[in-house]
Formats: sequence, structure tokens, C-alpha cells
Amino acid sequence: MGFPGSAEAFASSKCAMDDITRDWLGRTEWKMRYRTAFNSGGYGVHPSVSSFRMHPEAHDYGGRLIEALHDLGRNHSATGEPVSYTWTGLAGAKVCKTGYHRYGAALDFTKFAWGSEALVDLAVHGESDSLRMRRRYLAVVAVCRKFFGTVLHVHNDPDGSHWHHIHVDRGREGVALDWDFGTDVTIVQWAARDLAGMTEMVIDGIWGPQTRSGYELLRDRFGARSVDPTAAADDGHAWMDLIARHGMADGDAGEFTID
Repeated sequence: MGFPGSAEAFASSKCAMDDITRDWLGRTEWKMRYRTAFNSGGYGVHPSVSSFRMHPEAHDYGGRLIEALHDLGRNHSATGEPVSYTWTGLAGAKVCKTGYHRYGAALDFTKFAWGSEALVDLAVHGESDSLRMRRRYLAVVAVCRKFFGTVLHVHNDPDGSHWHHIHVDRGREGVALDWDFGTDVTIVQWAARDLAGMTEMVIDGIWGPQTRSGYELLRDRFGARSVDPTAAADDGHAWMDLIARHGMADGDAGEFTID
């Protein structure tokens, strides 16, 4: 539908636009749970099913995102055994404050769960010592970027508040990638570091010579020389699919290719 631009979104905290209230995303059995606290290990506590207000478009695209994560678990589990999606943790959706939350066009994810054996807790796994868990976090970031143009996370955190959740919003739709946009640059940097082994890569959202080298390395490993993710939304989505598959499967870049 197209939400107002960022200048208007951040100029007021007045709530606007229609909303719906739901306790599920994607399928009615995939419930949402509100994070109420953190346990001693830093993991989010999500004690019960909760309902959230959001714009119908955000609910639609959030549902598509969860369907994609379900498919990812079924087809690209790190163990080789399919896992099915179970529930989603959130910290909020429509809130009367400046930004896209005021329209119900933003969601704050805290956890994605494919049962107890496969999950991503967004308060702990983005900077985990486990490469597998960092890759899985990257996988969900890449899937988020397919459906929401703005994705704020542990490595794309302009105000220091996103270390424990992923913010997505439809203020920017799932368009082609843009190297002037931090959301998109951080995903490529992260993939170069944790999928392609460029351990010296700095994930700072700034496109420079090091990031260009990482991008070229990924293009070679992905067999994606002919697919420019900045050319069209479908090409950007193809790159996000590749990154997500590698991340979920705990695979090195090149295990899957774009053809």
C-alpha cells in the first residue's frame, strides 16, 4: 500500500492507519509470544501466547516471512533432518511512538523457533561464539530482508537498542539491494565473514574496498556473476535466499549456488 515516508513517520508519535489484532503469524497454529524478561543465561522468557495489534499488511508480510522460515527448516536444516516451525517471539508491533510502529507497519522479533532443538534467540545468538548460531541468525535476517526493506539487528543498530531483537518495517519494501543502505551492506558483510571465511571483515554497514572484496568473493562462491542484487527486487531476493540457505544449513559459501 505504501506507508508515509520516514520524514513524516518520525515527525510524530500519533497513531494512524487501520490495524488488526492477532495471536499468530503465517498459520493460526504458529502463535506469537511476548517476551517478558531474560533468564540467567540472557535468553528471552516468553511465557504465554499473546495478541498484537498491527497493520494488515505487516501481518500479511510477517506471515510470509514465517512461512519462508518454515520452508527453510524443512529443506535446509543443519542436521539434515527436517524441522517444522512452531512459534514466534515478539517484543511489540503497533505502538504510539515516532517511526513505523505508529502505523503498525513494524514488528520487533525476539525469537524464531523450530521446536526446542532449532531456534534463534535474538538476544544471544547474533554475537554467539558458535558459528552455527551466528549463521542461523544471519539466515533469519536474510529472510526478513525479502519481505521488509528495513531490518535492524545486532550488527545494524543505529541507536544501540537492537542488540536483543530484530526490527523490521514496511516503510521500505522488499526492494532491490542498495549499497548506500546499511541494512543491505551489513548482510553482505556478515555473509562474507561467516559464510565465506573473511574473518577480518568489519560489519559496519559502510560500503568500501573491503566490502567490495567480500561481495566479489560471494559472487564467485555463489555462482552469481550474472545476478546483480542491486538491479531488481527479484535479484536481491535470490541473494537473500542463498544466504538464508547457507546460514540455516550451517554451510560454507558455495554449498548452494544461484543456478
